[in-house]
Amino acid sequence: MLMQNTRYNSDQSLKRSLQNTTFAGAVGIFFFMIIQNGPVPLLLEKLGASGIAIGLSASLFQLGMLSQIPAAFFAERLASRKLFWTTTTILARSALALPGLYLLLFPDSRNPAALITLLAIGLYSFLAQMGASAWFSWMADLIPDTMRSSFWAKRQGIVMASAVVSVAFIGWFLDLFSENSLAGFGWILIFAACMGILEVLIHWFVFEPPPIPPNRTLSVAKRMIQPLKNRDFRYFTLSMCVWFFAMGIFAPFLNVYLKTTFGVTYTHLSAIQLVGMLSGVVFSFIGGRLINRVGLRTYALTMVMAAPAFSAVWFFLNGHTTGVIPVLGVVPQPVMLLCISSLAAGGVYAAVGMLQLNLLTALAPTEGRTMAMAVHWSLIGLLSATGPMVGGWIKDYITAHPIDLHLYAGTSFSYFHITLIIHALLIWFVMIPLLMNIQKKNGEWPLNQAVVEIFIFTPLRSVYNFNLALGSVALNTVKGTAKSTTYSLKNARKRSNRKKGKAPPNS
Repeated sequence: MLMQNTRYNSDQSLKRSLQNTTFAGAVGIFFFMIIQNGPVPLLLEKLGASGIAIGLSASLFQLGMLSQIPAAFFAERLASRKLFWTTTTILARSALALPGLYLLLFPDSRNPAALITLLAIGLYSFLAQMGASAWFSWMADLIPDTMRSSFWAKRQGIVMASAVVSVAFIGWFLDLFSENSLAGFGWILIFAACMGILEVLIHWFVFEPPPIPPNRTLSVAKRMIQPLKNRDFRYFTLSMCVWFFAMGIFAPFLNVYLKTTFGVTYTHLSAIQLVGMLSGVVFSFIGGRLINRVGLRTYALTMVMAAPAFSAVWFFLNGHTTGVIPVLGVVPQPVMLLCISSLAAGGVYAAVGMLQLNLLTALAPTEGRTMAMAVHWSLIGLLSATGPMVGGWIKDYITAHPIDLHLYAGTSFSYFHITLIIHALLIWFVMIPLLMNIQKKNGEWPLNQAVVEIFIFTPLRSVYNFNLALGSVALNTVKGTAKSTTYSLKNARKRSNRKKGKAPPNS
């Protein structure tokens, strides 16, 4: 595989393919930020859906992963994974335009709208996940091992930069419509479907290396179990199951909690996400260098360990005070605090996403890679699909039976704080021990040394280099000004001497 990749790199085919998949990701992120990152739970809340229904919208995204294993048996027999992925993905993303069209055509018929939205999400998830393992296998075969960390870091940085634009657009666009209108959600869903299809069309110009044939002498059960016999792949898969379950408990309700508890605007929600995205861009670009320095496993453990710590800010929000942030000016205090917290939290959570792509392509076995990807994602889908449902049940139960407890800033203790506590406990006491079982490679740093390097020394060096650069610019500006002044004085002296008929002085 590496010889094949090297050959295509020599005639620029590999380089163009990597550029195309990066550009496609920057376009497609508009689809994912709309469908899976906020507007859909807010739409369901406006339609009067329960917490269970909102949780179900996120669970359906995960349950669709169960279609990956049967789809992998079919995809492994194909000469081209690209055509299979293209067909299923275009059909999947087109389905999300259906609830958008319904909201525009029947704005007053709200009860069926929630059901149509959930059905469209279910159809999308089932079709999209059928081709997902084929795409991951395709990318794993395409990207050489020597380029993997740097490529995924650079690609994620560019995609996250595009996500910043998408989040700003979503918040600005939804605030154009009145609070009771659903037209904004209708148009945004249609736009998402169009951008998602455009990403697929761009991917058509990405080269696909011929897949390595699987061992068909094994039974169906053995082919499914085979990838999990690899110790590192097994523990990595289990750790990501915990991660997605823990994320699913609180993530679908984040914007809903802020909107219903503090009455923030869509622009405020976008501002919080924007800061997190900008942080993700920075972390993505420096992540590749840090991975090469401290090691992939150690970097993963550092990011995962730090992630839940940023949830502490949610326990100090106060909806009765305000703060000031650039551009937006005076905003509710929760918006200000969450924007400050997102300066680091957004980058850390984005780093975990990048690490999954790195570790998945690094640890998946070469033979039967499509099936290995399918097994990985199917197990994640099976477990993580229950996370949003658990979060939705907690939301409904605590809403009906509120806890008589107030936090430090006076805000009532709610269902969302319970989900954050569960999230942190699962990450620290279940996921991290699983990741620790992945074999440590030669040259990897100890975890405590990596924590100090990443969160103390690297920021200090960045500030020092930034100040050094500013000082260099200032010094060059002063030198340039002095040189210009000297040059002007010499010219003035020459002109004066010529008028007096004197010879010009020696320089």
